[in-house]
Amino acid sequence: MKYLITGAAGFVGTGLTLRLLEKGEQVIAIDSLSRKGSELNLEEIKKKFSNLDFRQLELEEVPSLILTEKPDLIFHFAAQVAVTTSLENPLRDFEINGVATARIAIAAGKLGIPVIYTSTNKVFGDNVNKVPIKELETRYDFDNELQGKGISDSFPIDAKHHTPYGCSKLVGDIYVREFGGVVNRCSCMYGPNQHGIVDQGWISYLAARKIKGQPITIYGDGKQVRDILHIKDVVRLLELEAENIEKIRGEAFAVGGGYKNTISLLELCKKWNIDNPNFADWRPADQKVCYCDTSKAKELLGWEPEVNLNTGLDDLYTWTENQIKAKQSV
Repeated sequence: MKYLITGAAGFVGTGLTLRLLEKGEQVIAIDSLSRKGSELNLEEIKKKFSNLDFRQLELEEVPSLILTEKPDLIFHFAAQVAVTTSLENPLRDFEINGVATARIAIAAGKLGIPVIYTSTNKVFGDNVNKVPIKELETRYDFDNELQGKGISDSFPIDAKHHTPYGCSKLVGDIYVREFGGVVNRCSCMYGPNQHGIVDQGWISYLAARKIKGQPITIYGDGKQVRDILHIKDVVRLLELEAENIEKIRGEAFAVGGGYKNTISLLELCKKWNIDNPNFADWRPADQKVCYCDTSKAKELLGWEPEVNLNTGLDDLYTWTENQIKAKQSV
Protein backbone atom coordinates (compact mmCIF):
# COMPACT_ATOMS: atom_id res chain seq x y z
CA MET A 1 0.00 0.00 0.00
CA LYS A 2 1.08 3.54 -0.75
CA TYR A 3 -0.20 5.99 1.87
CA LEU A 4 -0.23 9.78 1.73
CA ILE A 5 -0.43 11.49 5.12
CA THR A 6 -1.02 15.22 5.57
CA GLY A 7 0.08 16.63 8.91
CA ALA A 8 2.53 13.74 9.11
CA ALA A 9 4.73 15.55 11.63
CA GLY A 10 1.81 16.52 13.84
CA PHE A 11 0.73 14.56 16.88
CA VAL A 12 -1.56 11.98 15.25
CA GLY A 13 0.43 12.04 12.02
CA THR A 14 3.66 11.15 13.81
CA GLY A 15 2.06 8.21 15.59
CA LEU A 16 0.58 6.78 12.42
CA THR A 17 3.62 7.50 10.22
CA LEU A 18 5.90 5.65 12.63
CA ARG A 19 3.51 2.71 12.81
CA LEU A 20 3.11 2.34 9.03
CA LEU A 21 6.85 2.63 8.42
CA GLU A 22 7.49 0.00 11.10
CA LYS A 23 5.19 -2.30 9.11
CA GLY A 24 7.18 -1.64 5.93
CA GLU A 25 4.47 0.37 4.20
CA GLN A 26 5.20 3.10 1.65
CA VAL A 27 4.43 6.52 3.10
CA ILE A 28 4.48 9.97 1.52
CA ALA A 29 4.67 12.29 4.53
CA ILE A 30 3.45 15.86 4.05
CA ASP A 31 3.66 18.72 6.54
CA SER A 32 4.12 22.49 6.39
CA LEU A 33 6.04 22.38 9.71
CA SER A 34 4.17 25.49 10.81
CA ARG A 35 2.99 23.96 14.09
CA LYS A 36 5.33 24.28 17.08
CA GLY A 37 6.91 20.89 17.81
CA SER A 38 6.36 19.45 14.34
CA GLU A 39 10.05 19.92 13.51
CA LEU A 40 10.92 17.84 16.58
CA ASN A 41 8.52 15.10 15.53
CA LEU A 42 9.97 15.05 12.02
CA GLU A 43 13.44 14.71 13.50
CA GLU A 44 12.20 11.78 15.62
CA ILE A 45 10.75 10.01 12.57
CA LYS A 46 13.91 10.57 10.51
CA LYS A 47 16.08 9.14 13.29
CA LYS A 48 14.25 5.84 12.91
CA PHE A 49 13.62 5.99 9.16
CA SER A 50 16.31 7.99 7.39
CA ASN A 51 14.79 7.22 3.98
CA LEU A 52 11.47 8.91 4.85
CA ASP A 53 9.73 10.38 1.79
CA PHE A 54 8.95 13.79 3.29
CA ARG A 55 7.55 16.79 1.41
CA GLN A 56 7.27 20.19 3.07
CA LEU A 57 4.11 21.52 1.44
CA GLU A 58 1.11 23.70 2.17
CA LEU A 59 -2.31 22.04 1.92
CA GLU A 60 -3.09 24.01 -1.24
CA GLU A 61 -0.34 22.04 -2.99
CA VAL A 62 -1.64 18.60 -2.02
CA PRO A 63 -4.39 18.05 -4.67
CA SER A 64 -1.89 18.18 -7.56
CA LEU A 65 0.39 15.77 -5.68
CA ILE A 66 -2.51 13.34 -5.28
CA LEU A 67 -3.06 13.35 -9.04
CA THR A 68 0.61 12.61 -9.77
CA GLU A 69 1.41 10.15 -6.95
CA LYS A 70 -1.96 8.30 -6.96
CA PRO A 71 -1.70 6.84 -3.43
CA ASP A 72 -3.92 3.94 -2.43
CA LEU A 73 -5.26 5.79 0.61
CA ILE A 74 -4.98 9.28 2.12
CA PHE A 75 -4.94 10.16 5.81
CA HIS A 76 -5.81 13.85 6.14
CA PHE A 77 -4.77 15.23 9.54
CA ALA A 78 -3.35 18.67 8.68
CA ALA A 79 -5.59 21.46 9.95
CA GLN A 80 -5.99 24.71 11.78
CA VAL A 81 -6.75 23.24 15.20
CA ALA A 82 -7.61 26.04 17.65
CA VAL A 83 -11.04 27.58 18.31
CA THR A 84 -9.38 30.78 19.51
CA THR A 85 -7.38 31.14 16.29
CA SER A 86 -10.54 30.63 14.24
CA LEU A 87 -12.18 33.52 16.08
CA GLU A 88 -9.18 35.76 15.39
CA ASN A 89 -8.89 34.84 11.69
CA PRO A 90 -12.01 32.99 10.52
CA LEU A 91 -11.20 33.35 6.82
CA ARG A 92 -7.80 31.66 7.06
CA ASP A 93 -9.35 28.99 9.27
CA PHE A 94 -11.93 28.31 6.55
CA GLU A 95 -9.32 28.27 3.79
CA ILE A 96 -7.39 25.55 5.63
CA ASN A 97 -10.11 23.39 7.15
CA GLY A 98 -12.90 23.97 4.67
CA VAL A 99 -11.57 24.85 1.21
CA ALA A 100 -8.31 22.88 1.30
CA THR A 101 -10.02 19.78 2.70
CA ALA A 102 -12.74 19.99 0.04
CA ARG A 103 -10.11 20.21 -2.70
CA ILE A 104 -8.27 17.20 -1.30
CA ALA A 105 -11.53 15.22 -1.09
CA ILE A 106 -12.48 16.15 -4.66
CA ALA A 107 -9.04 15.32 -6.10
CA ALA A 108 -9.04 11.97 -4.30
CA GLY A 109 -12.63 11.30 -5.33
CA LYS A 110 -11.81 11.73 -9.02
CA LEU A 111 -9.38 8.81 -8.72
CA GLY A 112 -11.53 6.75 -6.36
CA ILE A 113 -8.98 7.15 -3.54
CA PRO A 114 -10.49 7.04 -0.06
CA VAL A 115 -9.67 9.73 2.51
CA ILE A 116 -9.67 9.11 6.25
CA TYR A 117 -10.18 12.45 8.00
CA THR A 118 -9.80 13.72 11.56
CA SER A 119 -12.81 15.92 12.22
CA THR A 120 -13.94 17.12 15.67
CA ASN A 121 -16.81 16.99 18.12
CA LYS A 122 -17.09 20.77 17.58
CA VAL A 123 -19.14 19.99 14.44
CA PHE A 124 -22.10 19.41 16.76
CA GLY A 125 -22.02 23.09 17.68
CA ASP A 126 -24.12 24.41 20.52
CA ASN A 127 -26.37 21.34 20.51
CA VAL A 128 -23.97 19.72 22.98
CA ASN A 129 -24.56 22.57 25.44
CA LYS A 130 -28.32 22.13 25.12
CA VAL A 131 -28.16 18.66 26.70
CA PRO A 132 -29.29 18.77 30.36
CA ILE A 133 -26.35 18.47 32.75
CA LYS A 134 -25.86 18.08 36.47
CA GLU A 135 -23.11 19.55 38.65
CA LEU A 136 -21.16 17.22 40.91
CA GLU A 137 -18.31 17.93 43.32
CA THR A 138 -15.47 17.79 40.80
CA ARG A 139 -17.22 17.56 37.42
CA TYR A 140 -20.30 18.08 35.33
CA ASP A 141 -22.13 15.19 33.67
CA PHE A 142 -25.06 14.67 31.35
CA ASP A 143 -28.38 14.47 33.14
CA ASN A 144 -30.45 12.48 30.66
CA GLU A 145 -30.19 9.24 28.68
CA LEU A 146 -26.71 10.22 27.45
CA GLN A 147 -25.26 9.91 30.96
CA GLY A 148 -22.67 7.15 30.96
CA LYS A 149 -23.19 6.57 27.23
CA GLY A 150 -22.11 9.73 25.43
CA ILE A 151 -22.59 11.40 22.06
CA SER A 152 -22.63 9.25 18.93
CA ASP A 153 -22.00 10.23 15.31
CA SER A 154 -25.77 10.58 14.84
CA PHE A 155 -26.07 13.35 17.44
CA PRO A 156 -27.84 16.35 15.81
CA ILE A 157 -25.68 18.89 14.01
CA ASP A 158 -26.96 22.45 14.31
CA ALA A 159 -26.30 24.82 11.42
CA LYS A 160 -26.17 27.73 13.89
CA HIS A 161 -24.06 28.59 16.92
CA HIS A 162 -20.81 27.03 15.82
CA THR A 163 -17.45 28.64 16.27
CA PRO A 164 -15.70 29.37 12.94
CA TYR A 165 -13.56 26.31 13.71
CA GLY A 166 -16.66 24.13 14.09
CA CYS A 167 -18.04 25.49 10.81
CA SER A 168 -14.86 24.91 8.84
CA LYS A 169 -14.33 21.40 10.17
CA LEU A 170 -17.96 20.56 9.39
CA VAL A 171 -17.45 21.62 5.78
CA GLY A 172 -14.43 19.32 5.54
CA ASP A 173 -16.40 16.57 7.27
CA ILE A 174 -19.22 16.81 4.70
CA TYR A 175 -16.92 16.90 1.65
CA VAL A 176 -14.84 13.92 2.75
CA ARG A 177 -17.95 11.78 3.20
CA GLU A 178 -19.52 13.07 -0.02
CA PHE A 179 -16.54 11.77 -1.99
CA GLY A 180 -16.39 8.37 -0.32
CA GLY A 181 -14.12 8.99 2.62
CA VAL A 182 -14.37 8.30 6.34
CA VAL A 183 -14.70 10.88 9.10
CA ASN A 184 -13.58 10.62 12.72
CA ARG A 185 -15.25 13.19 14.98
CA CYS A 186 -12.56 13.25 17.61
CA SER A 187 -12.60 14.16 21.26
CA CYS A 188 -9.36 14.78 23.23
CA MET A 189 -6.40 12.73 22.06
CA TYR A 190 -3.13 12.66 23.99
CA GLY A 191 0.19 10.84 24.36
CA PRO A 192 3.88 11.00 23.37
CA ASN A 193 4.92 13.38 20.58
CA GLN A 194 2.22 15.85 21.56
CA HIS A 195 3.46 19.41 22.03
CA GLY A 196 0.36 21.00 23.51
CA ILE A 197 -0.31 24.72 23.61
CA VAL A 198 -2.82 26.71 25.61
CA ASP A 199 -5.33 26.54 22.71
CA GLN A 200 -5.01 22.86 21.83
CA GLY A 201 -3.60 19.71 23.41
CA TRP A 202 -4.54 20.78 26.93
CA ILE A 203 -3.38 17.61 28.72
CA SER A 204 0.11 17.88 27.24
CA TYR A 205 0.15 21.62 27.92
CA LEU A 206 -0.76 21.18 31.60
CA ALA A 207 1.88 18.48 32.03
CA ALA A 208 4.59 20.75 30.62
CA ARG A 209 3.53 23.71 32.77
CA LYS A 210 3.53 21.55 35.90
CA ILE A 211 6.95 20.04 35.19
CA LYS A 212 8.47 23.47 34.47
CA GLY A 213 6.92 24.97 37.61
CA GLN A 214 5.00 27.54 35.59
CA PRO A 215 1.63 29.04 36.60
CA ILE A 216 -1.47 27.28 35.31
CA THR A 217 -4.73 28.98 34.33
CA ILE A 218 -8.04 27.15 34.08
CA TYR A 219 -10.71 28.75 31.92
CA GLY A 220 -14.09 28.25 33.58
CA ASP A 221 -14.49 26.44 36.88
CA GLY A 222 -12.51 23.31 35.98
CA LYS A 223 -15.46 20.94 36.17
CA GLN A 224 -15.72 20.57 32.39
CA VAL A 225 -15.41 16.92 31.36
CA ARG A 226 -13.84 15.23 28.33
CA ASP A 227 -13.13 11.64 27.37
CA ILE A 228 -9.47 11.24 26.57
CA LEU A 229 -8.00 8.79 24.08
CA HIS A 230 -4.39 7.65 24.00
CA ILE A 231 -2.48 7.82 20.73
CA LYS A 232 -1.94 4.04 20.71
CA ASP A 233 -5.70 3.55 20.52
CA VAL A 234 -6.03 6.28 17.88
CA VAL A 235 -3.44 4.63 15.64
CA ARG A 236 -5.03 1.21 16.10
CA LEU A 237 -8.39 2.63 15.00
CA LEU A 238 -6.88 4.28 11.93
CA GLU A 239 -5.22 1.00 10.93
CA LEU A 240 -8.52 -0.85 11.25
CA GLU A 241 -10.27 1.79 9.16
CA ALA A 242 -7.66 1.44 6.43
CA GLU A 243 -7.96 -2.35 6.46
CA ASN A 244 -11.76 -2.16 6.22
CA ILE A 245 -12.05 0.93 4.04
CA GLU A 246 -14.44 -0.48 1.43
CA LYS A 247 -16.80 -1.57 4.19
CA ILE A 248 -16.98 1.84 5.86
CA ARG A 249 -16.77 4.39 3.03
CA GLY A 250 -19.01 7.38 3.78
CA GLU A 251 -19.24 6.63 7.49
CA ALA A 252 -18.61 8.95 10.44
CA PHE A 253 -17.39 7.75 13.82
CA ALA A 254 -17.49 9.34 17.26
CA VAL A 255 -13.92 8.87 18.47
CA GLY A 256 -12.89 9.28 22.09
CA GLY A 257 -12.04 7.39 25.22
CA GLY A 258 -15.67 6.86 26.16
CA TYR A 259 -17.22 7.32 29.59
CA LYS A 260 -14.70 5.09 31.39
CA ASN A 261 -11.91 7.47 30.30
CA THR A 262 -13.57 10.75 31.28
CA ILE A 263 -11.78 13.32 33.41
CA SER A 264 -12.35 16.92 34.44
CA LEU A 265 -9.72 19.62 34.70
CA LEU A 266 -10.05 19.64 38.48
CA GLU A 267 -9.55 15.87 38.59
CA LEU A 268 -6.45 16.10 36.40
CA CYS A 269 -5.05 18.84 38.65
CA LYS A 270 -5.55 16.58 41.67
CA LYS A 271 -3.82 13.64 39.95
CA TRP A 272 -0.78 15.73 39.03
CA ASN A 273 -0.71 17.69 42.31
CA ILE A 274 -1.38 21.01 40.62
CA ASP A 275 -2.21 23.19 43.61
CA ASN A 276 -3.98 26.55 43.52
CA PRO A 277 -4.33 27.06 39.76
CA ASN A 278 -5.54 30.44 38.51
CA PHE A 279 -9.06 30.73 37.15
CA ALA A 280 -10.26 32.87 34.25
CA ASP A 281 -13.50 33.40 32.29
CA TRP A 282 -15.00 30.60 30.24
CA ARG A 283 -13.85 30.44 26.65
CA PRO A 284 -16.38 31.02 23.84
CA ALA A 285 -18.43 27.90 23.01
CA ASP A 286 -16.67 25.73 25.60
CA GLN A 287 -18.59 22.53 26.27
CA LYS A 288 -19.14 21.70 29.96
CA VAL A 289 -19.62 18.01 29.12
CA CYS A 290 -18.59 16.15 26.00
CA TYR A 291 -17.75 12.46 25.74
CA CYS A 292 -18.26 9.89 23.01
CA ASP A 293 -20.41 6.85 22.42
CA THR A 294 -17.89 4.68 20.56
CA SER A 295 -20.19 1.70 20.03
CA LYS A 296 -20.32 2.16 16.24
CA ALA A 297 -16.56 1.64 15.91
CA LYS A 298 -16.85 -1.46 18.09
CA GLU A 299 -19.71 -2.84 16.01
CA LEU A 300 -18.17 -2.20 12.57
CA LEU A 301 -14.46 -2.55 13.33
CA GLY A 302 -14.16 -4.40 16.61
CA TRP A 303 -12.41 -1.37 18.11
CA GLU A 304 -12.64 0.08 21.58
CA PRO A 305 -10.14 1.97 23.75
CA GLU A 306 -7.64 -0.28 25.53
CA VAL A 307 -5.23 2.14 27.24
CA ASN A 308 -6.79 3.14 30.56
CA LEU A 309 -6.78 6.70 31.73
CA ASN A 310 -4.20 6.44 34.52
CA THR A 311 -1.72 4.41 32.47
CA GLY A 312 -2.03 6.80 29.55
CA LEU A 313 -1.62 9.93 31.67
CA ASP A 314 1.47 8.50 33.33
CA ASP A 315 2.86 7.69 29.87
CA LEU A 316 2.35 11.26 28.63
CA TYR A 317 3.73 12.83 31.81
CA THR A 318 6.90 10.72 31.71
CA TRP A 319 7.47 11.44 28.00
CA THR A 320 6.96 15.19 28.55
CA GLU A 321 9.30 15.18 31.55
CA ASN A 322 12.00 13.40 29.56
CA GLN A 323 11.65 15.87 26.69
CA ILE A 324 12.01 18.85 29.00
CA LYS A 325 15.05 17.36 30.76
CA ALA A 326 16.69 16.64 27.41
CA LYS A 327 16.25 20.27 26.30
CA GLN A 328 17.60 21.58 29.60
CA SER A 329 20.72 19.42 29.32
CA VAL A 330 21.68 20.80 25.89
